[in-house]
Amino acid sequence: MFLVADGNNLAWAGFHSLRQAMGAETPEQLTRAALLGLTQSVVGLAVRRGEPPGGAMPLFQTAQPLTRLAVCFDEGRPLRRRSIFPGYQLGRESTAAFRDNERFVLEAIAAFVDAARCLPIEVVRGKDTEADDLIAALVLGSGTTTARIASTDRDFLQLVDERVSIYSPVKRLVIDAMNFTEATAPSGADGRPVAFPRERYLDYRALAGDTSDDLPGIPGLGALTAARMLAEAPAETYFEHPGRLEAVLGRRNRKLEELLASGEGHAIYERNRGLMDLRLGAAHFPDLTGFTRRGAWDEPAFRDWVAAQRVQGLDLETARHTFAAVAHAGH
Repeated sequence: MFLVADGNNLAWAGFHSLRQAMGAETPEQLTRAALLGLTQSVVGLAVRRGEPPGGAMPLFQTAQPLTRLAVCFDEGRPLRRRSIFPGYQLGRESTAAFRDNERFVLEAIAAFVDAARCLPIEVVRGKDTEADDLIAALVLGSGTTTARIASTDRDFLQLVDERVSIYSPVKRLVIDAMNFTEATAPSGADGRPVAFPRERYLDYRALAGDTSDDLPGIPGLGALTAARMLAEAPAETYFEHPGRLEAVLGRRNRKLEELLASGEGHAIYERNRGLMDLRLGAAHFPDLTGFTRRGAWDEPAFRDWVAAQRVQGLDLETARHTFAAVAHAGH
C-alpha cells in the first residue's frame, strides 16, 4: 500500500493537540509542540499502515503491507487558486490562531523535512503550491497500487474509489468505497443520511461551497439541499431545468430557482468545481521529480532522532521494522 500524508494538516493538528498539554509558551516550545506532533503522527501512521489506533486485531491481519510512504507539504501561498478566486483561504490567514503561530509550524516542518533524510520517505513540496494537488498527483499516478491519504481535508473524498481510501485522523476513520455514503452523506431532520452517487461528490462540494477555504457556494443552497438534488439528478440538470428543484425540496424556492436559471448560480458552481477538482490540480504536475526528495533509511540516525525528540508512545522496534520493510520494498 502507498500511504500519503497531508503534512501541513498533521503539523497544525499536532500543534493544537500538544501545545496546551506541553504548556508551550516560548517560541522554542511552540516549535517543538508542532514538530513533535508532526513526527508522532507520521511515524504512528507508518507503523499502523494508515489504520486507526487501537484496532482489535493485529495489524498484520488487518492491513496491507506498507510499500511506499510520502509526506506532502504546502509551501508559500495558493497562488494558482487565488488567481481564479482572490479570497481563497484568506479568512484563515487573518485569524490570530494562524497568524500568531504560522512561523512555529513552518519551523517545525523545516526541521522535520531535514530530519526525514534518514527515513524511506518521499517529501514532496513546491513553492506557492498546495499539498492537495501534489497528493492527488502522487495517488493518481501510482498505477494499480492501493493508496491511502491521511488528512482531515474533505476535498480528498472526491478521489475515493475501489483503490483509493482516506484516513481521517480526527474521526479515526478510514473512508473507502464501502462506507462512503455512511461517512459523508449529510442527514435530514429525520436523522437519515441523504445519499447520492459517490461520483457526484465533487459537484456536492461545488454547489455548497467550502467555508474552511473561504469559498462560498450558491446562495441559499446548503449541503443538505445539494445532497437532495444530486440524489435525484446530476448538477447540470438543475441549471437546465430549475423547475425540477420543487420536486426535490417539496416546495417552491423561487429565489434559488432564479439563481440557477440566470447563469449566476452556474458561474459559482463552475468556479468552485474548477478550484476543488483535484484531478484538474494533479494535471498541473505530470512530473513530480523536481518536487520530491527521497530519504534513505538510516537506522542509527533514526534511533538518535527519536531519542532527541523524546517521541512518546512509540514502539521503537515496530517502527524500525516498518521503515526497514518500506526501504526494502522501494529497492
